[in-house]
Amino acid sequence: MSTTRILELSSRIATNTTKLNDYLVSNNLPAPSFDLNGPTDSLIPKENTDLEAARVAIIDDTLELRQLMLGPREYLMSYTHDELISQQAIVRFRLAQSFPVGSEATFAEVAATCNLTETLTRQLLRHAIVKGIFTESLRGVVSHNAVSRLLAEDDVIRDWVGAGSDDLWQAAAHTCEANSKYPGSEEPNETGFALANGTNKSIYEVFAENPERARRFGNAMRSFTEGTGFEVSHVVNSYPWADHGNARVVDVGGSQGFVSIALARQFPTLNFIVQDLQSVVKAAKCDVPADVAGRVQFMTHDFLTEQPVQGADVYFFRWILHNWSDKYCIKILRNHIPALRKGTKIVINDNVLPEPGVMSNWQENRLRSMDLTMTEIQNSHERELDDWKQIIRTASPGFVFQWAKQPPGSNLWIMVVEWQGI
Repeated sequence: MSTTRILELSSRIATNTTKLNDYLVSNNLPAPSFDLNGPTDSLIPKENTDLEAARVAIIDDTLELRQLMLGPREYLMSYTHDELISQQAIVRFRLAQSFPVGSEATFAEVAATCNLTETLTRQLLRHAIVKGIFTESLRGVVSHNAVSRLLAEDDVIRDWVGAGSDDLWQAAAHTCEANSKYPGSEEPNETGFALANGTNKSIYEVFAENPERARRFGNAMRSFTEGTGFEVSHVVNSYPWADHGNARVVDVGGSQGFVSIALARQFPTLNFIVQDLQSVVKAAKCDVPADVAGRVQFMTHDFLTEQPVQGADVYFFRWILHNWSDKYCIKILRNHIPALRKGTKIVINDNVLPEPGVMSNWQENRLRSMDLTMTEIQNSHERELDDWKQIIRTASPGFVFQWAKQPPGSNLWIMVVEWQGI
């Protein structure tokens, strides 16, 4: 009898699981668990490519096996429209903080603390428990597990869930409506986010008027960009910064300047100007470490207007342009042309969509989801390498695309463009 796909998957899952288990046991590391004191992250080292490949294969194969076991009909019906409602409630009503980690509480006690009815509290908590959040230790009695502990104790994770279930979930639900109302729009205020918020303003304008939402969203994005694959070391080590000698680098939309600070420490002859909006710059100026304070400066600048710093050697964009539709990416690049001299580099550190099927399904799914997220909130999209090249060509024939690569272990690519003049 020939081996069926389900036996192939189950065999491969068993082999890879054994491999990872052997590593954990031999290194005296705890097994994966959602128990209260279980590990909050994978303990498989990303730098061990063989073990990491086995972990990713397990994730892909278990997902595929689940799909096959459901079959097409049940698979489609397994998607639930209210998937995030218990997570939204946990954050909004502070359910995870309603009783101490290490203790337990009845549904009635949680309800009283959170000013909810006991019936609704039971609905929400039991939905969360089915999703792996909290444990019902006794009937009607809830206690924390490793997942709910994170929501109780980790502000960044809590903001990630809050921004996802409040801001992004609502935007996603209105995106097709926005596509119908504004067909082909590239405007950042004609989005699912705008319709969800009953406004004709962009997400950045809405957040500018709502400091707490802006804080939460910024913290949520920090949890994303500070995660594995977004390390600043990829930028530091994967571009020939030393070749620029005593160069001046403009970090466009550089936020708190953490990339420029890391680069300044590694390359003591480089000088940096970090540009961002006034509110960001005002807060960031106080945080420049003393050892690089003379070489990292901040400047208020909106990159939708003309670049004021003339003749810099490098203009650096980290995870900036993917926020903007093609129309605005072209505008941003053109805003730099009056400031450029022949040989100036534009260095772009951003997402590049892969060809379908070249990475794990789990990893590709995350990128495809991010692709849709950019449409939901900004009418933008993630881009394949040819898309990036087309934007560069359209911006000006004076821009010459030189090279692009994805550093090993990095989620973002480095793309280098040189201004050769027209």
